[in-house]
Amino acid sequence: MFVVVNDDVWRSTDDGKTWEAARAREVFPWRYPRGIAVKPDDSRTVFVTIGDTTPGRVGTVMRSQDAGATWQSLGLPVQPNSAVWTVSLPASAPEMVFAASRYGYLYRSDDGGESWRKLWREFGEVSSVLWVPRS
Repeated sequence: MFVVVNDDVWRSTDDGKTWEAARAREVFPWRYPRGIAVKPDDSRTVFVTIGDTTPGRVGTVMRSQDAGATWQSLGLPVQPNSAVWTVSLPASAPEMVFAASRYGYLYRSDDGGESWRKLWREFGEVSSVLWVPRS
């Protein structure tokens, strides 16, 4: 179980009886986490979006592959123009990851966050991203 608050990410491994902070101020490059998503086919892989402030000037996507015990910053190909605000992984394509900055940069990974590309379209503000497969 995870909870994202203004300056940290908390996790519980015992259904909320006890909680442990991710120590974002020590571990993350910036201190303002915003979004969180779990890889649909691997509950130990968690993504968190983060920035310097709200709406911020910079940000990134953090990933844990051990249920939040350790974290790594994922390299985006173009520096975001604000805090990275949202992250989404479609259940039908679990290697696909979308992330967006608050001020409209949209990023896509097709390999679970190993590599990213910035999509050409920029938006005014992004609050969430949802991918829907064609039927």
